[in-house]
Amino acid sequence: MIPKLIIVVACALFWWLLRKDNRLREGTSAALWIPTLWVGIIASKPLSQWLGFGGGTDTMEGSPMDALFFAVMIFAALIVLSRRKVLWSRLISENWAIFLFYGFLLLSVAWAHSPLTSFKRWFKEMGNIFVLLVILTELDPQQALRAIFFRCGCVFIPLSYIFIRWFPDLGRRYNEHSGEMEAIGVTGQKNTLGAMILVCSLMIIWDWVELRRLRRQNPEAGLRFDLNLRVVLLLCGAYLLKICDSKTSMTCLLLGAGVLAATRLPLLRQRLRLLGVLAAAVFIGYLFLNQFFNVTGAVLHDLGRNESLTGRTDVWRELLSAGTDPLFGTGFLSFWDDPAYKYKLPYWVAFSAHNGYIEIYLCGGAAGVFFLAVMLLASGIRINQALAWDGDYGVVRFAVFLVVLLANYTESNFAGMTPIGFLFLTVAIGHANSAYSDSVSLLQPVDDPVAAPPEFEDDMKTCSPDATFRD
Repeated sequence: MIPKLIIVVACALFWWLLRKDNRLREGTSAALWIPTLWVGIIASKPLSQWLGFGGGTDTMEGSPMDALFFAVMIFAALIVLSRRKVLWSRLISENWAIFLFYGFLLLSVAWAHSPLTSFKRWFKEMGNIFVLLVILTELDPQQALRAIFFRCGCVFIPLSYIFIRWFPDLGRRYNEHSGEMEAIGVTGQKNTLGAMILVCSLMIIWDWVELRRLRRQNPEAGLRFDLNLRVVLLLCGAYLLKICDSKTSMTCLLLGAGVLAATRLPLLRQRLRLLGVLAAAVFIGYLFLNQFFNVTGAVLHDLGRNESLTGRTDVWRELLSAGTDPLFGTGFLSFWDDPAYKYKLPYWVAFSAHNGYIEIYLCGGAAGVFFLAVMLLASGIRINQALAWDGDYGVVRFAVFLVVLLANYTESNFAGMTPIGFLFLTVAIGHANSAYSDSVSLLQPVDDPVAAPPEFEDDMKTCSPDATFRD
């Protein structure tokens, strides 16, 4: 009786908090529920598992219920984008490396074990871009981005605790390999729980910083409850990370939060453009020191892990020796369905490479890794350049970029329908132009027109020299 009462009270509380937060967010539309539902599903568990029906038994075809959900969300996003008149030519030209990578993945469908199934998976992954563009074409994209992950965190973080504490059949499971009990919350396994907490916590930290700034500007706004709520969610998320023991998410969250905190220091705040150089120098220094002092081993020991990364290095060895085509791979997300490779693997190698770079190599070979490297390099350069004019959003984009690079060392997030992959694509694209957003942005003044982002420069030149614009 008590657990059921807790769920009822929690659902009522979640409803009230979401309504309260919606009133707090200015410049967000009802269309924002499309990416909210999308992120909510890929960050937790499939819709068929939430509803308890509609799941598929064929691993090739998947679940009809889930396929219907993603199709509806993608077409709803496309309808919104068509009404907002997205400037696709500018979007593609500015993000050519991302579309080149996804273009190669589409091409790889041709040599997949099941081209139709591979294409369906590619189309669903491409849906990430359509859905995130709904966020980036809002009147206030940064507010919209924070709203989505706050909504998901506001519900899923406390709900995960409730499941683990009072509904063990839902919130816990036995590990398939070790047999130990692990906390999974609203997700399917502990690493997915860690990823959900990671992305939501990073965005909640950013949201907390923005609310503090708003409160300083307007002390009468009465935001103390909202600020305290975010602190409580972060503490709850930290506790869940501890009990689920997801070291990757812990490390990535510390990295992302550390970058956000470090850039508040005046020394770095005035030299944000040097963040990319500093990050590269730290990485090169790490590689150099690791050759002589085994820094990796010491770090893993402090994290409570051995140098096999909980068996991941054994998985990588088996996958790299499976005999896939070294140049073009097996086709997009086709490796795990191909009997020719499936039967070569030991039973303990389950449907993930636990490494985003190796996952791309399996499906795309050296060519896929090349296009991935081009996408990462081009995105990193754009994000680093944006530090000069993108304010705190630029810093958040930079922090997420570093987190994604690290997270993909132990988990697969590139082109894999994960919340980390979705957030990476969002910050990599960063901005999107549409007739809907530009018509408003060009009418709103800013204090410093010189600081406007490069994509608005053409618009500025065509208007009055006395006009001012906002970022």
